[in-house]
Amino acid sequence: MALRVIGISGSPRVGGNTDTILYKALAAAKEEGAEVQLIRLSDCRLKACDGCAACFKTKNCVIEDDGKKLYQEIVRSDGVILGCPSYFQSVTAQMKSFIDRIGYLCIARGRKDFAGKVGGVIAVARRSGLANVCSQMMNFVIATRMIVPSGGRVFVVAREKGDVLRDQEGLEAARYLGKMMIKTMVATESVRKS
Repeated sequence: MALRVIGISGSPRVGGNTDTILYKALAAAKEEGAEVQLIRLSDCRLKACDGCAACFKTKNCVIEDDGKKLYQEIVRSDGVILGCPSYFQSVTAQMKSFIDRIGYLCIARGRKDFAGKVGGVIAVARRSGLANVCSQMMNFVIATRMIVPSGGRVFVVAREKGDVLRDQEGLEAARYLGKMMIKTMVATESVRKS
């Protein structure tokens, strides 16, 4: 069975720079034999976490939306690449809701559901916010006990739609991340099975 990598785009712009760079990373993972899929958070119904903490009692989120489906997509995968543009030097509202809801539920369930999966992040910005966006997404990856591959954090400089294709260093870094996701999954397979 092929390893499965999902890309999760926090951009509200369909086919924008974030989607494009995630496709490049996923294409590199596919070249290494992985099954890949891009999930756009803006296509999902995902409400903000209300901090009710019911998940610590029930081990499920009580909010009825696509949160459960997103959670299960990660459970079914071997690796996840989060991608997000910088909006006012932070992740988008879509990505923040994802981090809060999915991350909080994972913690409430004992941090075991994503442990040992491989996780990387890609931030896109015109100039500022790259480090902040990567840091916020990387906190999710680490808090949920995923393994970060070599090159697990990628910065891409872009603003107008299509600019991402002019950042050669960013493109190469995204492709490297896609390939290293698979190499790291293969090397750490026993961790996911234990």
